[in-house]
Amino acid sequence: MADEESRKRKDCLESIVKSLGRVEQKLDQLQINTGGEKEEPREKPDKIRCRVRCTIISLGLIDTIKQEFWAEIYLTVTWIDNDLKGKNARDVDWNEYWDPQLYFVNAVKVDHKEQWHTITEKTPDNTMVQLSIRMRANFKSDMQLHSFPFDHQTLRIKLMSDWTVDHLQFVRDKNTKDSIRFDTFTESEWTLRKHVLAGPLREDKEKTGARNEFPHYHISFHVERKYAHYLWNIILVMFLISLLGFTSFTIPAEARFGVTVALLLTAVAYKFIVNAKLPMVTYLTLMDKYVLWSLMLHALMVIQNAVCLLLASFITRTTIVDYVSVAVLGCLVLIVNGAFAMNAIVKTWKTEKKLKKMDEEYEMRKTGEIRILNQSLKTEMTGKSLSEQIRAFEKRQTGTEPTKRNEVCGSPSAHTLHLLLHSEPCPGVAEREVERRKAVGTLV
Repeated sequence: MADEESRKRKDCLESIVKSLGRVEQKLDQLQINTGGEKEEPREKPDKIRCRVRCTIISLGLIDTIKQEFWAEIYLTVTWIDNDLKGKNARDVDWNEYWDPQLYFVNAVKVDHKEQWHTITEKTPDNTMVQLSIRMRANFKSDMQLHSFPFDHQTLRIKLMSDWTVDHLQFVRDKNTKDSIRFDTFTESEWTLRKHVLAGPLREDKEKTGARNEFPHYHISFHVERKYAHYLWNIILVMFLISLLGFTSFTIPAEARFGVTVALLLTAVAYKFIVNAKLPMVTYLTLMDKYVLWSLMLHALMVIQNAVCLLLASFITRTTIVDYVSVAVLGCLVLIVNGAFAMNAIVKTWKTEKKLKKMDEEYEMRKTGEIRILNQSLKTEMTGKSLSEQIRAFEKRQTGTEPTKRNEVCGSPSAHTLHLLLHSEPCPGVAEREVERRKAVGTLV
């Protein structure tokens, strides 16, 4: 009995010690959260500038109804962290050092996400740290459908940090341009534009209602809808149904009513088809306006038929009424369809002009950044031998010390470096390629 009682007392004491340990951990966490004196190793007192670059690897599944799109992205965020000076990235416990604490505001479903840290550059003064993120996810995007189906959409990926603007600042990485791949875009309904617009954004505190202001970074790209499907399968069909309504005037007034009502029901069915391709929006799209106009035209024809039936009991001939009705309704058809065609042409022209200007500005910015990069590269390589230039360039590209090469002009870095500095291939490269192909029998 004594042994059993001592064992129970021992178990009770152990449970009390464990409970006290958990209480101590909770108190430490509470002290950290309430701004106590306990040091937080991940916090940095100074404002840190984070350079952001994004590559859209794949884009697809643009859903107009859900207002979502799917994308696979590769994102890099680079900053200076001198606490890592002299350390190797493989030996670092990244949970113990500062992190930008990023998350994607409009990501609704993440299929896959992986991230890793690297130390990209070490100089006597600074140590550059890079956070790389590769992710596949569905993103929410507010689509503007006023001009549907002659519309274009701005698709955005919204990045945000849990640090306030006093601690972190997003800037676009000008060393490497943001880009988007065309070969992986498979959406048949859309045309992908080649520009990528990226940059920091200040949030409106009145809209968010937040006490603190947090840094945002938006990555935007544009897609343009291919309207041919809607033009030939909906708009043209509705126009032909409207024209068929005029054939009812060639038959007696007593038999017209069934024809015009049948055409009206057909137009209503097409209205449901259009609604199935659009989200529940509080405004009328251009397509909605055209379909509603067609319904109003058929409704006017039904009303005209009813009036003719009433007048037939008082007037022996209703031909004059028919002529006036055809003239008025015909003029309305010409005016409305002409206005719709002009509106569609103007919207398409303005959209193409706007997107083409964005493409040109993107190319000009890219060319300007390459020119600046080349100028800095030329300044860095001045006074060095070819071997020293190639070794410095490889170190700049990879962040590691390059290995020695017996034939420096044969390395891929030599080709790239010579093209950047002199805008022409490395000397002897073309001749060596011809000799190689002759040796293997691929060149006649």
